[in-house]
Order: sequence, then C-alpha cells, then structure tokens
Amino acid sequence: MKPAGYVPAAILAALALVLGAASKAIHDREQTLAQGRVVLVQLAPVDPRSLMQGDYMALRFAIDNELAAPDPARRATPARYAVLTLDVQDRARLAGASDTRPGGGAVAMRIRQRDGRPTIGPNAFFFQEGTADRYEAARWGEFRVAPDGSALLTHLRDADLNRLGEQLR
Repeated sequence: MKPAGYVPAAILAALALVLGAASKAIHDREQTLAQGRVVLVQLAPVDPRSLMQGDYMALRFAIDNELAAPDPARRATPARYAVLTLDVQDRARLAGASDTRPGGGAVAMRIRQRDGRPTIGPNAFFFQEGTADRYEAARWGEFRVAPDGSALLTHLRDADLNRLGEQLR
C-alpha cells in the first residue's frame, strides 16, 4: 500500500471513532431519560429573557446557592457530587457534597463549575417562542438522574409540582 493510501483509511477510522463516541453519548442520555431517577430541585429567581437567544428562562437552583456558601473546611479541589435526600414527592434537599457517589438511599448529582461557581444543572431552559407565559410559574426543575450522577433537566414545574408547558389534549 502506498503512503497516500493510509490517508483515506485514517480518515475512515477517525470518522468511525467520532460516530461511535456520538452514538454512545446519545445512548447514555436516552438511558438516563428512560430509567433515571426523578429528582425535583427548587429554582432560585432570575431574569427570564434574552433577545439574542430567543425565548428562554435563565435558571439558578437553590442548591447551587448552598454549594457556593463559604465553608471554612473547603478544600482546594471542589467536590464532584451534590449528595441529595428526597422527600416523598421527590423534592431534593442538599445533604452534603462528596468526592464519591454515596451508597444507600441518597442520590448524587454531578457538580459542574460555571463561572467559578458550583452548579448541578444548566443555566437556561429554552422554549418555543411565544410560550413564555406557560413557564412564568416555574418553581422547580425536574431532572432525570442516572446512577453515575449525570442529570438531564426534563421539565419545569410550578409550586404545586404540576409540569409546565405541556398542552392538554
């Protein structure tokens, strides 16, 4: 085989690798949506609009405020998981932070750093243009949490825990 023949083979191998990684990521998210534990996290108020990005609600979570509170025992390396306890309605309360996933009945959500602050979820929830009024009553974020601590925000809920934005049929 000539050296020039290696180039198409390398391109095909790289393409197969990229497609395989993308397929795995999609499969993992589908599994989280289908089998993940429902966890409701209370929202903290923020301004809900952006003209440049379309209609969306900027999000901040009450648990993020607790994670960011000054802690004299805080280590140089931030914790990797928020350890949550859930009530009978699946509403989360922060029980602590840990470098490892806890056992037992506690749920762990991965902590990410955004602008130097810890957070457990996304900073925005996008919705169809012209439907902002459906989300004004949002007080809770509904997540699906996988056993590895990864979480996907699936819905917003009001103070009575009703899902928002869904059309009645």
